[in-house]
Amino acid sequence: MKILITGGAGYVGSVLTNVALGNGHNVRVIDSLYFDSKVPLIHLSNPNYEFFRLDMSESDNIAPLLEGVDYIIHTAAIVGEPASNKFPELTEKTNYMAAKEIVGLAAKQGVKGFIFLSTCSNYGITEGLAREDGVLKPLSLYADTKVRVEKLLMEGAPGIDWVICRMSTVYGASPRMRFDLTVNDFAMNAYRKRYLDVFLPYTYRPYIHVYDAARVIMTMVEQFGKVRNNVFNVGFNGENYQKIKIADIVKQFISDLKIDVVEKGTDLRDYQVDFTKLEQYLGMKNTFTVKDGVREVVDMLSLGIIGDPDADIYYNTKPRLENPVAH
Repeated sequence: MKILITGGAGYVGSVLTNVALGNGHNVRVIDSLYFDSKVPLIHLSNPNYEFFRLDMSESDNIAPLLEGVDYIIHTAAIVGEPASNKFPELTEKTNYMAAKEIVGLAAKQGVKGFIFLSTCSNYGITEGLAREDGVLKPLSLYADTKVRVEKLLMEGAPGIDWVICRMSTVYGASPRMRFDLTVNDFAMNAYRKRYLDVFLPYTYRPYIHVYDAARVIMTMVEQFGKVRNNVFNVGFNGENYQKIKIADIVKQFISDLKIDVVEKGTDLRDYQVDFTKLEQYLGMKNTFTVKDGVREVVDMLSLGIIGDPDADIYYNTKPRLENPVAH
């Protein structure tokens, strides 16, 4: 089948591209390359891979690329609260308006299915485990734009079936590496500085390795008839962690790590998520845990695979260009 991945050179999108190609699919990628422009190089000689450097707002140029596409995986977005706060107009334009446009184009083109990467951040603050039919309390512009696209799809996007994936916070190694994600950030700073500030240490989030995330999404594409027109929390039971627990895991690798706990903070999100529905539909288990992700970051730094983790390309709030489309 032919799959279009928007943001296919991004943190999640580049791993998705690898998995899709590895599973024998034809992959067409749209990405603006505002961060690491070298990511597509590894695939350019692959006859099953096509790359187009476009911004998601260029709908006139994107429309022809939907011809012959079976499924769209829409990952392109301004990702995270800090980036959406820094670039609010671009967040609105990219996360909502462009998503709305591509849904309409996909319906006109007869695309079989639209897989939308949303976020568990939509839950905001929860008491107990958040399930797919629970109340959404978005606390940032980023989450708010995701909720609005979800609503667009669920209220009857004309002529197209869909799946909404509310993603756990991702971590782990990716061709377009990021160090502004909690696990990656903690591991990187612990390795380099032997010191961590942990703000609001007892708040919870669910976490998923980027490869496990890609594996789940591709399984949804390949078994679309089973999951279509459904909302799924994407993650695994047992993978909700408090921040202090992640710091303790990092300390297993950096024995002389000093951890300072700061009870205050600006990021008030605190949610635990139930992933039973995903397990019931697909029967998938995680292949990685947070400990594996920490090990990967320590390895890439100790081996010199990444020499300067402070470089702008590793952060969604520090783009190479003025208008970042982060993934």
